Order: sequence, then structure tokens, then C-alpha cells
Amino acid sequence: MKDRKSLIVDLNDAGTQKNLSHLIDVIHVFSQKIINTQTEQEIFDVLVDYIGDQLALEDCVVYRVQKKTNTIIQVAVFTPEKKTRSSINNRLELKIGEGNAGIVAKTGKSLLISDVSKSKNYIPDNVAPGSELEVPVKINEEVYAVISSENHNKDFYNSSHVKLFEVISSIAIGAIVKIQEATKQNVIKEKLEGVLEKKSIDLDRAIDTLSSQYSTLKYEQDKQETLIQEIHHRVNNNLQVISSILRLYINSNSDNRNCLPEIYNRIQAMGLIHQNIYRSKEMNLVDINAYLRDLLNYLRSTDDSGESSIDIDVKFHYFSLDTLVPLGLFLTDIYYFWKGKMKENDVTSTSLQLSIKKDFKISKYELLLTDQSNKQLFSGVDFQKEEHVSEIMMMALIDQLDGEMSYNYDNGNGIRLLFS
Repeated sequence: MKDRKSLIVDLNDAGTQKNLSHLIDVIHVFSQKIINTQTEQEIFDVLVDYIGDQLALEDCVVYRVQKKTNTIIQVAVFTPEKKTRSSINNRLELKIGEGNAGIVAKTGKSLLISDVSKSKNYIPDNVAPGSELEVPVKINEEVYAVISSENHNKDFYNSSHVKLFEVISSIAIGAIVKIQEATKQNVIKEKLEGVLEKKSIDLDRAIDTLSSQYSTLKYEQDKQETLIQEIHHRVNNNLQVISSILRLYINSNSDNRNCLPEIYNRIQAMGLIHQNIYRSKEMNLVDINAYLRDLLNYLRSTDDSGESSIDIDVKFHYFSLDTLVPLGLFLTDIYYFWKGKMKENDVTSTSLQLSIKKDFKISKYELLLTDQSNKQLFSGVDFQKEEHVSEIMMMALIDQLDGEMSYNYDNGNGIRLLFS
């Protein structure tokens, strides 16, 4: 208790040099104490604790104005026996205009009551009736809180107390406003950061979308350029093939008029490849099943040597064009050769089976073309010695495919082609 009394400022004798100096120190130290506070609650706690200690108060309370409920409620309490840092039990809540603290909250003017027994608005608290001091804490002329203090002695408070409390109130308000502004700035900052983050995400998405679109367009452009180059290459190759076919017929003894359908059919076999390229829109992704189906259907439509059905069994989806062009021409020639042998042997109808699979042992593809005829169609045939353009073409195409061809009869005729 001795230490506490040594710090007391006697405001009833504030005119002495010692008390004036001590009063200035109280204000200065209070200002320093709330500089590092982070919340409004910390400011109110420091206010009641420090001022209560320095002025040897029996009681010091801060009421916070609640606009929504039109009330004031205790938020910080000091007594010599109990500091405010612990929780407040039974917080007192008053309506605006109720009790002396409520009146100050309503009027915004300080209230000094020397004898509370004569005050009809006094509401008994922890301290026995004596004197009471109520000072508003205002922001922009609007009451924000009320500082309340009671003492069991009458005439304990004087105008110096009022002035000191008002100065302390002004300092506290400055700190509260600073915290509120910082809070607003943080809210604005968080909102801006949220907006920036969203914009950043939107921008990243836009960049990703544009990048994806650019990559797609670049891919399509590169593909189109490659396709154009391939078209030039393929057209040139096909023209060379056609030129070679025409040269073979020109150099043969055949009737040129009878040769035209054969030449046309070979050109059509190459043309069907390009139709399938156009469908897939990929230069090197021609569906071999679709191509073979189109080719054999076309060959059947041009054939008048008898009825025949063709079953296709191919285990692969795609072949390269370098393989597919000579393979298609080979199938065209072998089909007409087969049908010609059927006509020579009076076979009017048959069922053909075409299969292509891979022989992994020798790393080559195997083409099998078989029928169910009861007549041997290729007996005595030697393609190496044949002088007809069709046979010459087949041997040339087999060489181009790096292939080997054989034929046999086993309850039906069969031709086997191994190719790379």
C-alpha cells in the first residue's frame, strides 16, 4: 500500500509543482502505454488500470455504447483488489439515459456529482454512496464510451479530475481511431488482395486459355503446312505411278481402248486413299479397314464376272501411305486377276476372305486372300514369267513392299503375301 500511495496524484492540491509534474508524467506515461496496444479492449484496460492506480481510485469503469440495443455495457473495470485483465462478472448494462452514466452517454457532457445521495439518477454499484464522476469518450462529437468512477467519500472529485479524465479520454480516442483506421485499411487491403487474387486467377486462366488456343492454332497451322507438303509429295508420287502404268500399256501390245478401264481402276484405288485422308483430316492416319472396305466395294461394283462376297479381317487401324498405296494397287490387280481366272474356269460365284495380321517371328505383315472354290485357279501360273501388264505391275508392287508372294490350293485357292 505504501508503494501505491507514493504514486498518487493529489488533484485537490494540483497547483503544487510536484503534483503538476506528476500529473504531466501520468499523461505522458499513459500515452506511451497505449501506443503499442492492438485492440480497443486493450486501450480501455490500460486506461482503467493505470488511471485507477495513479489516482488511488476506489473504482473506475468504462461503459461502451451499443447503438443496436441503445444501451451501454461495462467493458473494463478497475478496483484496487481486482485488475481488469480477468473477465468481468455480472457486467452492468444500462439503457441510454438510465443512471448517471446513461445520462452522459445521452447528453455527451461530463457529470460531476459531489453527493450521490442527492442524485435521483444514481444506481448503486460496488462502492458505497459518496461521489461520482462520469466523462464521455467521443468520436466526432458522438459518444462512443463513458468513463465512470465512484468514491465512498463525498466531494472526492473536482474540476481537475474532470479535466484529467477528459485529456485521458482524448488520448484514448486518438488511439482507438488509429486502430479503427488500421482495421479499415486491413479490410480494404484484404478486399483489394482478394480482388487482385481473383483478377490474377482470371488473368492466369485467360493466359492459359489463350496459350491453349494459340497452341491449337499453331498445331493446326503446322499440320496444314505439313499436309500441303505431303499432298504435293503424294500427288507427285501418284502422277509418277500413273505415268509408269501408262508407259507399261503403251509399250504392251494390248488394245489401248481395252486398257482404259484397267488404268481407271488403278487411279480410283489411289483416289480412295485420299478420300479417307480427307475424312480423317490427318495425313498419316488413314483407317485401313475403311479404305479396304471402300476399295473392295468399288472393285465389286465394276466386276461383271459373277457374284462374290468379301469378308475383311484386319487387326490394325492404320498403315502408312508408303505402304497403303502399293498395297491398294496390289489388291486391285490381284482381285481382277482372280476374277479373270474364275471366268476362265467357269466359276460364277465365290466367297472371298481377306485378312491381314502381323507375323511377329519374322517382323512382317501377312496378307491372306482365300476363297472356297472347288477348282484350282492358279495351277500352272508363274507371275515371274507372265508378260501381261497386270502381272508385271503386281511383281513391281511386291518389290516395292519388300514382299514375298506364294499361292496354293487347299479346299480353296489362297494367295499369301508377306510384306514389310
